Amino acid sequence: MPITPKDSFDFAMSRAKHQLALYDILHDSRQRGIRSDWKDAFCRLMHWPVAETVVRVDGKNKNSMLILREELGLTRTEFTHDYVSELLRGVITSSISALDRYIHDQVSTQSLKLLRRPEANVPKELRQLKIPLLTAKKSLEKLRTDGNARPGSILKADLRDLLHRDETFQSVSGVERGAKMLGIKSFWSEMAKKLPGFTKAGDVQEALRGIATRRNQIVHEADLIIQDRARQPKLRDIARSEAEDAQDFICNFVSAFDELVDENC
Repeated sequence: MPITPKDSFDFAMSRAKHQLALYDILHDSRQRGIRSDWKDAFCRLMHWPVAETVVRVDGKNKNSMLILREELGLTRTEFTHDYVSELLRGVITSSISALDRYIHDQVSTQSLKLLRRPEANVPKELRQLKIPLLTAKKSLEKLRTDGNARPGSILKADLRDLLHRDETFQSVSGVERGAKMLGIKSFWSEMAKKLPGFTKAGDVQEALRGIATRRNQIVHEADLIIQDRARQPKLRDIARSEAEDAQDFICNFVSAFDELVDENC
């Protein structure tokens, strides 16, 4: 059975979840340095020189422990929140990327089915897409040589290329345009009914807008605060909860979106 747009989304989101797990492993939760007696005993166990300096990093809730030898040249500083928070930024960018890919795949997958409807019932936003003239030529030639041919694969491939070249589905307006291409009416209101914790369309839009804005700050501004006459760059802070909340919202958003596609396409 071919993979679905939701399958691709789930695979992409698993990578975002992996980044969150890595943050939990690598973010040092220790409040003090390693005890010398513990270090000496560990070195003897590993048959390392007892005089060697080692670094111990305890992950979240002490569910993981890293021991680093001095030849690596790393200290506990490299495992503070400021350093490993790059993984949290990756969670946000990966989550929005997964959403973008999901909607691209849905429009590509559903397009031929939607185009089989009477012309008046084909979503206006889908009808307005401009497929290259050569695509129509290739399709006609395929039919001339084989009356039983199904040239839809040619149309679908060119539509997919067109969408990835000209369309992005990462912002509120972009997601709404994708929903309109799929013929989903009252999209935001319907999403508010399906998303846990939401009742108003505007609240759903605002939640997505906040995550998309955060993604743009990370990708387009290096997540640096814009300052006038600054003496040194200043990075925006990011909390683990912010990344996890964004990831959870996008997962729930796509699950609700997927239900709407099943109901409308």
